[in-house]
Amino acid sequence: MNKPIDIHIFKILDLIRQARLNKGISQYEMSSRLCISQNTYFKIEKGKTKLDVYRLIQISNILELNICDLFVNSSST
Repeated sequence: MNKPIDIHIFKILDLIRQARLNKGISQYEMSSRLCISQNTYFKIEKGKTKLDVYRLIQISNILELNICDLFVNSSST
């Protein structure tokens, strides 16, 4: 069974994925902007690679997301 913290992380990752798709940005473009491989970005979105705060800030800046909203929205859904 997933721990409560894991559920919030997966909700945050889903919000990131939805925001990326809504902006019409591919995983390839995200990976290029983050200076990582497409496979690494794919693993981040799928929760297979841990997302650190620095990378989360980078992603939220690219997607023009308020980082605080990710946490609020992940706990309210």
